[in-house]
Amino acid sequence: MPGNRPDLMEKAVASQADSLSFDLEDAVPEAEKVRARERIATFLMAHASRSGKDMVVRVNALDTGLMIADILAVASRELHTVNVPKCESPRDLHVADAVLAHLEREQGLAAGTIRLMATIETPAGLRNAYSIASACPRLNAIQLGGGDLKAATGIRHDTHRIGPVRTMMILAAAEAGVDALDSAFANVSDRAAFEADTTEARNLGFAGRSCIHPSQVPPCNRIFTPTEAEFEEARALIMAYEDVKRRGIGAVLFRGQLVDSVHAAEARRFLEAVS
Repeated sequence: MPGNRPDLMEKAVASQADSLSFDLEDAVPEAEKVRARERIATFLMAHASRSGKDMVVRVNALDTGLMIADILAVASRELHTVNVPKCESPRDLHVADAVLAHLEREQGLAAGTIRLMATIETPAGLRNAYSIASACPRLNAIQLGGGDLKAATGIRHDTHRIGPVRTMMILAAAEAGVDALDSAFANVSDRAAFEADTTEARNLGFAGRSCIHPSQVPPCNRIFTPTEAEFEEARALIMAYEDVKRRGIGAVLFRGQLVDSVHAAEARRFLEAVS
C-alpha cells in the first residue's frame, strides 16, 4: 500500500495477507514522501502489535538520497522488515544494515530484530544476485521486481518468458540460504492467469509473492500453503527410507519412484520449513 494512503492501510489489516508492505518508493509522489513516512510510523505504532502480521516498509533506493531518512523515520520495534528496492550490490544492504544496527542499539532492541529484504529489479542486480542474497545475516529474503526489470530490459513478466530470470533468483537464494519471493502480478482482473503464474512460481521454488490487490491474496495463500497430502507424502517417504536404511539398503522404490538419502533430506527440509 502507498504510504500516503492510510485508507488502504486500514483495509489491508483486515486482509488474509501474511505481511503488509507499506511503500515509500514508486507509489508515493515526491511531494508526499515526508508525509508518507509520518503516516507509516503512526500506523505501525497503532496496529503492528495487534495485527498478527509481519510489517514491511519499502524504502527508497540508496542512490535517491532518501533511504537513510526513510529508515530513521519508520524503524522501531513495530517494524519487522525493511525492503531495499533496486538493489544492485551488497553495498546497498551494508548501509541499511549499519543504520538499523544503530537504531536497534538506541531503542534497546536485540541486534538483528529488524530484518532486510532486497528487491532485485535491474540487470546489475540480477548479475550480483548471490552477492546481494549473502550480503549480511540480517537479510532473509530476495524479491524479484518485474515492473522495473521490464522497464530496464523489455522482458515481460509473462510465465513463459520470465522463467530464466526466476531460475537465477531461485539459485542465488538457495545458495545463500534465504527465501526467494516472486514479483507482483499486475493484471488484477485475470485471476486464472494469476493462479497459473503463481503455481509456476511455487513449482520453481519461490516461498511466496507480492499481491497488489485483495482478490489475489486468497489464491496466493492457497497455492503456497502445503496440502495435507504433501505433509503425508513427506512423512511416509522418510519412514520408508529409514526402514530400508536400517537394513543396510541405500534406496527404496516409494510410490513408483526410486528415492534415496537426497530425497529423504529434501522431505525433512520441507517438514522443518513449514512446521
